[in-house]
Amino acid sequence: MALLYPWATKEYLLWEMSLPQIILYHNLGLEIKYPKDPAGEKSSEEVKKIKEEMIKTGLIERKDEKKEELRRKYGSID
Repeated sequence: MALLYPWATKEYLLWEMSLPQIILYHNLGLEIKYPKDPAGEKSSEEVKKIKEEMIKTGLIERKDEKKEELRRKYGSID
């Protein structure tokens, strides 16, 4: 916590702040340190479409294809 807020020493958190205050400051600090990119968020339909395109181009494999290969090599894996 002191990395995000220099005043937030262990003693200060223990004796001066309540648990909800600590959680609030922790969550705010994480939002500041790792901001969410609203332009980068995609709907589930967009993600599925991108995944299908990646499978078609061969960048990724379907999970079933990997399992089938393992089944042929090692037998039943489920």
